[in-house]
Amino acid sequence: MTVQNSKTKHAFPDDVVLVKLLAAAHADTSGKPVIYDANGSEKAYMHLLGDVLRLRDVMRCQLPSSAFDDQGLLRQDSPYVCVLATSGYEFLVAFFATRVLGGALISLASVVLVEETLHFISDANAICLLQGVGLADKCQQIKSYVGDKGRAITTVPISTDANPVNPLDVTLDESLPLDPQGPGFVVYTSGTTGIPKGVVLSRLTFTTYDLAESGSVTISFRPTHWLGGASSLIGPMLTGMKVHVLPEMAGPELFWETLKRRRITYLSFNPTILRRMKEYYIDVIEHLPDETRREYLDGLRHLSRISCSSAMIAPSTLKFWKTLTGLPFENLYGATEVGALALRGIDCKVRNSIGHPIPAVKTKLSDGDRGELLVKNPAMFTHYLNNPEATRLAFDADGYVKTGDLMQIVDGEYVFCGRTSTDFILFYGCRIPALRVETALTDLPYISDAHVLGVPDHEARELCGAVVRLRKGADQSSGSVSLARIRDDLSGSLPTYMLPLLLHILGDDEQVPHTVSQKPIKRRMRKMFFGVDDFWSPELPSPGVEFWDDFSDQVKGEARPWDWSGLQRAT
Repeated sequence: MTVQNSKTKHAFPDDVVLVKLLAAAHADTSGKPVIYDANGSEKAYMHLLGDVLRLRDVMRCQLPSSAFDDQGLLRQDSPYVCVLATSGYEFLVAFFATRVLGGALISLASVVLVEETLHFISDANAICLLQGVGLADKCQQIKSYVGDKGRAITTVPISTDANPVNPLDVTLDESLPLDPQGPGFVVYTSGTTGIPKGVVLSRLTFTTYDLAESGSVTISFRPTHWLGGASSLIGPMLTGMKVHVLPEMAGPELFWETLKRRRITYLSFNPTILRRMKEYYIDVIEHLPDETRREYLDGLRHLSRISCSSAMIAPSTLKFWKTLTGLPFENLYGATEVGALALRGIDCKVRNSIGHPIPAVKTKLSDGDRGELLVKNPAMFTHYLNNPEATRLAFDADGYVKTGDLMQIVDGEYVFCGRTSTDFILFYGCRIPALRVETALTDLPYISDAHVLGVPDHEARELCGAVVRLRKGADQSSGSVSLARIRDDLSGSLPTYMLPLLLHILGDDEQVPHTVSQKPIKRRMRKMFFGVDDFWSPELPSPGVEFWDDFSDQVKGEARPWDWSGLQRAT
């Protein structure tokens, strides 16, 4: 790779991510598209570099000179830039342009509410909002709203049609080194009160990838305000892998069609997608003519394995895919604060096993061969924005990140055993404070006692389960109190994502187990009242348990600020 000592028009600062981007771009001599976006656009490296450079120049022109240091980089005491875009390509242009300026990008959910953006912009002291195509009106609303609250923000349209730039014409300026431990990307995760906190990831995040083999093709389907969604776009650009971007909330039919037509060689699924694809195959593809059905199955043969991240896959779904494809099954484990994958296992032999630590990742359990999983790696987060106490509590004395997941080592494999705390329920990427839900339940006139606990689930990680006792003299018949009624009555006091999904109404002869100090034993309650030994099974629900199986309203809700953590949750 060419490295120059003097500044030129097409010079990037010396940064670990930009080094990998240029290496991948230089290695691709075809000039063909590497990004196939959901909006139909197809872009090669030369288009990406052209748009990155133009956006960099526009930002330098439109932002106040006080935002930059004497080297033309964003001041490191205020390096944060927000982006609101629906296009995968626009996100990539925004990410790399911000990195070229020495900044760190914050990706906002496309459905983020205007009121919520004030928190992100203020918390990060963001200097700029990069604007995707078709979002000018919303960005103007955001600018006006935060302006009325006393905070100015500059909006800058993201470039998508600049003149292409030959990758060989872009060099590195070694006189502008960027600190690898400096801020590189920010992901907002849900906080204990529903207000998200900013996880600052270092510039080493996304740098664990090697160049891909020629002909490698993947799919990106997660939203970019999740670390997994950002990785699924940035990773391919740093490795030379082509990426097909699917629209948010893509259905199983589109996954099957893309696999059939695009020769996908690698894809990290999640349990929900695998289950929905299984159901679509059984309901639709299995009934097609043999030749048509074979085309779908042939689309799977380009994969070397079925990879799954985000949660533990249900045994029935795992059996389906192994029977259908004959491919190895790979578990992947990571967390936002970890910054990268930490554990990987292929065809694990132990039930609920996640596998083994990935090379370069250090792991330990808090109590020897069992306990909380603690992780240390070069790409992990450095701190929470403006929250030194939460940052301090996130690490142990040796600098390992506390994951909050309980594990034990069985036959050399890390086996998932649950969460360390029953005070919070981890529903997808949201933390639900059990006490807050319990208080809201007992505020209802017909409930005298309530206990809220996380019930392990293969897709959501944990479901919010409520065990309640009805107040005597008020709707004593369980038939008049239902999960639907409780959820409706709680909707005025709790954000949608906190509403219970499982309900057990205690009978007169049922007692909640307690310790000698009268603290409820919630882990025993899972078995007693929800019939769960390890994971909830919607296919075999326990008698006496009501289950709210439609999660879509949990996501959409009433679109109030901070419902579903403002639809700004992280994976």
